[in-house]
Amino acid sequence: MRQFVLPREMPGGGQIRIEDADSKYILKVLRLNKGDTFPAVDKQGKRYHLKITDTGSNYFTADCSETEEHKNEELPSIILIQCLPKGKKLETIVRQAVEGGVSKIIPVQSENSVAVIKEDRNSKKTERLEKIAQEAAQQSGNSGVPEITAPIKMKDLQMVLESQNIDGVKLFFHQDRLAKKSLHRYLSSKAKTVCILIGPEGGFSPNEVNLLIASGFLPVYLGGNVLRTETAAIYALGAVKTILLEREEWKTDIQK
Repeated sequence: MRQFVLPREMPGGGQIRIEDADSKYILKVLRLNKGDTFPAVDKQGKRYHLKITDTGSNYFTADCSETEEHKNEELPSIILIQCLPKGKKLETIVRQAVEGGVSKIIPVQSENSVAVIKEDRNSKKTERLEKIAQEAAQQSGNSGVPEITAPIKMKDLQMVLESQNIDGVKLFFHQDRLAKKSLHRYLSSKAKTVCILIGPEGGFSPNEVNLLIASGFLPVYLGGNVLRTETAAIYALGAVKTILLEREEWKTDIQK
């Protein structure tokens, strides 16, 4: 565990009490005890230092003090927009995306999605994904637990982004050579947010490609290899994250 994620309802700071499953994980699995310290983070990404002050059969108490944030403030937040894959692939994608440092995940039903939105299952599936995201955040050290929205339809995507004030660079990764500029060029601006849209197993339909371009999404060429949708997500995230981390260095190199 790189860090402990505080329960959503628990404010950071002061004396806190952790019970049940979270307490068992700290005391039984990690074998921490009175006097031990460990890092923690809340859902918003604020970081804390916890020191265990007392333990019981199903609880522990700890002093909780806020620490300096270690986030790289120069990096924009990354939002993964993932077209619904079949089976349990979305669980794998969520876990890997959180480990890769995304700030939000938006599942989308596209024309070629095998999975479809079912209102009666939405809440339970989202709760399951939120749990996976929390576990991944604890293991990886991601700053905060990314929000996972309820699935939406492709035709509503732009409206949802606007309603949530999500702007910046919007990319969709495609199997055809539609790109007019390189990924480096797309990411050279000082945008505060980068959206990455990944298609389903069957790819984007021609109508969706036209819709995305009209909505301001920029096409990125994935290359000639055929990638599984869960592979494409981590492939794209890795490429974007690496370029963002090295942006100032390669800009300097170009100027030389």
